[in-house]
Amino acid sequence: MRTLTPESFAFPKPTRLIQVGEAAGGGLTVAAESLRTSGVEIYGASKGLDARTMGGLYGRIVEWTRSGELTFEVEKFPLRDSETAWQRTDLRGRRLVAVP
Repeated sequence: MRTLTPESFAFPKPTRLIQVGEAAGGGLTVAAESLRTSGVEIYGASKGLDARTMGGLYGRIVEWTRSGELTFEVEKFPLRDSETAWQRTDLRGRRLVAVP
């Protein structure tokens, strides 16, 4: 969430945070400043979804991406630089993608 917090009050295009499942834990902590200025929209999926329903949700996300309704900035980095990339805090909403 820190990377989504803008440095100004320019109010960027909203970002959807879609929380699905609890395998990593049942809690989500979000800094107040992230919500005040980021334009983040938080969505969630119901606990106890079966594999078929999860597959349908995944398919919907793929559709949104292909249609352009769901967009994100991507910054590529060499796989050999993974350790450095993992520690970055300057992304401001961009997504890192490792490439060979």
